[in-house]
Amino acid sequence: MTTTTDTNTNETTAPAADVAADTSALADAATAVVSEEAKDDVAADTQNAEEAAPVVDAAPETYDTAAFKMPEGVDFDTDGFAAVEPVLRELNLSQEKAGLLMSAYAEKIVPMIEQRTIEQFDNNAAELKANLARDLMADPEIGGKHLDQSKAMAAKAIAHFIPKAEDRSEFSTFLNESGLGNHPMLMRIVAGAGRAISEATTLAATTSPKPASDAALFYGKKG
Repeated sequence: MTTTTDTNTNETTAPAADVAADTSALADAATAVVSEEAKDDVAADTQNAEEAAPVVDAAPETYDTAAFKMPEGVDFDTDGFAAVEPVLRELNLSQEKAGLLMSAYAEKIVPMIEQRTIEQFDNNAAELKANLARDLMADPEIGGKHLDQSKAMAAKAIAHFIPKAEDRSEFSTFLNESGLGNHPMLMRIVAGAGRAISEATTLAATTSPKPASDAALFYGKKG
């Protein structure tokens, strides 16, 4: 029996591309030499991107403040704008955005500041009135148990110098609203004036000659 020996031919496979351990495909691509055609494509793409990019608003050389729209009844604050204009330019705000900001400030912020100022004024006025009333009551000469007498003398002076009732009413309103009606020094002056008027009236009454009787007038004065 003849034994046939098959000779197996070992097929050799093409070796795979070597990849270095200390580099990478992308790293090679990044350092590869770009052809002139590829450079032209990149430049064209960049130019197209720049042309398609939106134009960014910037601060103008001079803001047209007359174009700013202010709320009805509000005048444009020229001095205020001059103070904030450097900030608007630092922020590179355009004419439109600067106008929106100024309009919002005039419409929203200014009324808040004014309201807070009024409230602060009212609080200060109320505190002043309370302090004056306390100081008047504590005064040993015109306050405390002497307050009613001081008020009576003050009324005499006011009636003497302000004879019309409507004028006295207006003066009284001013004293109440301002709080000065309880000012110790003012009360001392006005009450003192009323006391001086009262004393002068009393003195004049006691020193004036008594009217002559009918008999004296008829018969004449006897020596």
